[in-house]
Formats: sequence, C-alpha cells, structure tokens
Amino acid sequence: MSTAAPAASPPLASPSHPSRAPAPRAPRPIPVRRVAFDFSNERPYWVLGEPSLTHLLHALSAAFPDGERMFMDSVAHYRKQITDPVLKKEVARFLAQEATHAKAHEELNAWVRAQGFDNEPLLASVRERIELGRKHFPPIMRLAATCALEHFTAIMAEQLLTEPEMLAQFDPKMAELWLWHAIEETEHKAVAFDVYEHVGGTYPRRVLAMAIITFRFITHVAWMKQRLMRDDPKVREATGLEALRVRLQSTWTLWGNPGWFRKLVPAYLDYYRPGFHPWDRDTSEALARARAKLGFDPEGRESVDDGADAAS
Repeated sequence: MSTAAPAASPPLASPSHPSRAPAPRAPRPIPVRRVAFDFSNERPYWVLGEPSLTHLLHALSAAFPDGERMFMDSVAHYRKQITDPVLKKEVARFLAQEATHAKAHEELNAWVRAQGFDNEPLLASVRERIELGRKHFPPIMRLAATCALEHFTAIMAEQLLTEPEMLAQFDPKMAELWLWHAIEETEHKAVAFDVYEHVGGTYPRRVLAMAIITFRFITHVAWMKQRLMRDDPKVREATGLEALRVRLQSTWTLWGNPGWFRKLVPAYLDYYRPGFHPWDRDTSEALARARAKLGFDPEGRESVDDGADAAS
C-alpha cells in the first residue's frame, strides 16, 4: 500500500536549515475527523488487565486536554506571522485536530474517574505547570517546548503504527482511541516544528527546550502514574510477590522486554541532530495501513471540516 510521501517535501528554510532553499509543496494530508468512542464495556484495567501499564496510559491521558490546548495556543500565537499559504492551511488543520484530541481525552479522563480513579489532582497539576510556563517563558520558548512535546507524541505514535503487537495488549475500544490519536499525531507531526522554523526559531533554543522538557515531562508523568497507583485499592491490597509484580510490571515492559520505551531512545535522540526535521522519519506506509484499519481513507483524503480552512 502506498501513500503520499511527506518526507519528500523539504522543510521550510530557516536558521536550522541554512542550506535548504524554500520549495513549493502541496499541503500534507491533515484531515479533521469527527470521531466518538464508547468505553462503557471496557475493563478498568484495559492494558493486559493489570494496573501498572493502565495507569501509565491514564497519566498520559490526564496530560492531554490542557497539553493539547497549550500546543494550540503556542502555534496560534504566530498565525499572523505565517506568510506561506501551505503552512497556514496546515496550521488550521493542526488546530482542529488538536481540539478534537483534547475533547476525546476529556471523555476518557471522565471515564477513568467513573472507574474510581481520582485523576483530578493530576489534571490540576498539568494546568498549574502550563500556567507557570505562560508566566515565565516567552512565546518562542513555549513554541520550542511544543515542538519538543510533539516529538515525544510523534515517536510514540510511530511505535503504535509500526508495532501492532503493542495495541494488541489494549482492550478493543481503547486500542481504537489510541490508534486514531497516533494517526493524527503523525499526520501533523511537523506543523509546530515548521512554524518554529518559519518564525526564526534557532537550533540552540530547540535542543535546550527538548532537554528541559525531557526531564519535566518524564518526571511529571511518572509522578502522575504513581499517584494513581498509590490511590488504587487493588494496588494497596497486593502483598508479597504480587505487590512487587504489580508495581514493576510496567517498568519491565517499558525498559526490559519488549522494551517499549527503550526502543524509542534512538528516535528521541534524532531530535538533537542539526538539520533534523520530523518527516525525516517517513512513516507513510505504516500511516496508510493504520488509516485503513480504522476505516479511514489510506491517503488521508477524507472530507474535512471546511471551517478549519476558513479559519486560516
């Protein structure tokens, strides 16, 4: 199965790409889909039926609604400075996709609370950190932080697209949600990056932001997961070897075997390379397969919300 090859489209010229001249290109497919997910029949522990991995995904989901809105704000701040019509169109679609992601994860987070897992302190901590960023960092640094976090979501999405055995560990409707999110994170993975370069973002600032975000993101998600584990009655009631297994299951899965996070390290480090662009990692074929699996057009040419383009 083939699809449009976004990697063949060079990034916009910028301080990070001094040798690359700007070249006209068609907009990358970034459809604005309207989706709905029903979690009513899913198990509370929907990753392998166990709490540790499930709560890791619950922690990530807690970060998404306000996190996605932060991404939207950091990119939208520069809309009037964007002169490239292709990038303007992609920004409009990026904003529309991210708004849909925020809504979907708000619904998932409400379902998590309905299972008896209190994620309100997690949501409050995300809002607090975002507000501190707005207060203490200039818009260009917040955009650089968005680029860094979009790289995290892009490489995790790439793994979901290219390693279907991961999604096989999820309950069915949850697998659909996370695969849809992975598809759309891949479709728009270069938009914030291209805006950053278009408005004069530099390589040193980009990698500094990634270094800061790496520490803050990983430690915050770990804290959120441990908060959920601490308050989970099943985890508290486990004793002896069972308690050890429950607490270490995700660590072994992520860093040992099969090593989901361990295998992300080379893709993560690629971000520090001068001249890096998100579409250097061409995931077109895996993206086409994933779209088809969920009944989307493999080329990403669904009818989209015309209002997204009008807003550009």
